[in-house]
Amino acid sequence: MKYETIFIMVRVQVHADHEHVFDTVRELEKYSTLLLTDTANINVLETEILVSRVHNPRVNQSKSNKSNPARFR
Repeated sequence: MKYETIFIMVRVQVHADHEHVFDTVRELEKYSTLLLTDTANINVLETEILVSRVHNPRVNQSKSNKSNPARFR
């Protein structure tokens, strides 16, 4: 059996009671888990959140973001 590292990017849409997106991201990173199950030919050894960022221009949009919409693409 070969050991491989596979990077998987996941999009997660949430509804949160937090006032700021930063608090939502921090809570997800601290308490949430990503569950990938074993298959017949694969044993999942470990999962980890590698990158967290907000890519929704409607959330916490400042004046500088409105003037430069290409920044989010």
